[in-house]
Amino acid sequence: MVQSKEWDWNSAEKEKWMVPSEDSIYLADKWAGEGARSILDLGCGLGRHAVFFAKKGYKVTAVDLSKEAIEITQKKMRENQVDFLCKAADMMKLPFANDAFDRVFSYHVISHQDTEGVRKVINEITRVLKPGGKVFLTLCSAFFADKDALKMLFHDYSFEKVRHIKDCDMGEGESRERCHYYIEATVNKEPTELDYSKIIGSTVEGIVDRPLGSFHPRHKNIYYPINYGYVKGILAGDGAEQDVYILGEDKPLSTFTGIVIAVYHRYNDNEDKWIVASEGNDFSDDEILCQIEFQEKFFDGILIR
Repeated sequence: MVQSKEWDWNSAEKEKWMVPSEDSIYLADKWAGEGARSILDLGCGLGRHAVFFAKKGYKVTAVDLSKEAIEITQKKMRENQVDFLCKAADMMKLPFANDAFDRVFSYHVISHQDTEGVRKVINEITRVLKPGGKVFLTLCSAFFADKDALKMLFHDYSFEKVRHIKDCDMGEGESRERCHYYIEATVNKEPTELDYSKIIGSTVEGIVDRPLGSFHPRHKNIYYPINYGYVKGILAGDGAEQDVYILGEDKPLSTFTGIVIAVYHRYNDNEDKWIVASEGNDFSDDEILCQIEFQEKFFDGILIR
């Protein structure tokens, strides 16, 4: 990932790096033919691949260690009139659910780590990929002397169909000596079981901190058409108290008591959202999804009843 530091490239150099690689152009068509829809751009840098995949119709999530890189990616996203989730995150501890993505794309990133760091990154890639999901990553030869050992490392993490390619045709002069290595692999694992049987149907109470008619405290373009709050004393995956959508109320609330009628499980996040309604007040799946779409359109997930 791009390290947190001031960019010293000029504008022309930055624009050159916005051109998608041949790999991404090839994979975008290949993965579409395989039915993939969600991609994690791991170490997105200036966002060239994230923007490209989004333009191709994928549900993209872009992460980088550098907050400045994320800001540049968000700027490029707006300029190209596409929309996807961008997060500053450590690739050794990704803030996403298990089985979150169909594909992971990582271009010249993993080789920034030492051996132990590489193991942690591969472990996280394994965790966030869906069963049967695929990873594509590239490595610069200066970082790994034993590529066969790296290939075996992927096998250690339940990857199969590992393709390991050496490409020395990188241009003119000295650059031709910089061999790049490509790993393509498919994860072989069982799906993570989601069990909300103890949550759905339970009665909860809490505080409404974003009432109907209010705006998001940081993102002023997000308007709350329903009440949104949290359950007191229950922590979610992000370490904060559990967030809830409160349906069926036509006026702003300050507190709530209701029954959890569903859970929206976010894939590209580390927390779920509970759907709460007063007793005897029920909603169809389509009605729930329509009412929470104002915020969940920025995420990828599934409604569980």
